[in-house]
Amino acid sequence: METEQLISIEIFCNQYNVEYSFVQSLGEAGLIDTVVIQETRYIYIPQLQKLESIIRLHEDLDVNLEGIEVVHHLLRRVESMQNEIVLLKNRLRFFESND
Repeated sequence: METEQLISIEIFCNQYNVEYSFVQSLGEAGLIDTVVIQETRYIYIPQLQKLESIIRLHEDLDVNLEGIEVVHHLLRRVESMQNEIVLLKNRLRFFESND
């Protein structure tokens, strides 16, 4: 496995001043994907932006893990609905151009 796309949770927590158990609980809740290699748990680097926004919710707005799960679920629904709106607008344009 390519470790270039991974950062250890321990290093991440030290850099961001976040508790290891919090990041671990995010992984257990399915909010982020983690992987264990040789007894060290890692985060995928492409998920760092998502993880940073979760940490801001937790620290700046004092949102607990359950609240973060709700916000994450609602954001996924909004994104899905936005994609559906784009699809429907494209279909509408297609039918309007055929008139």
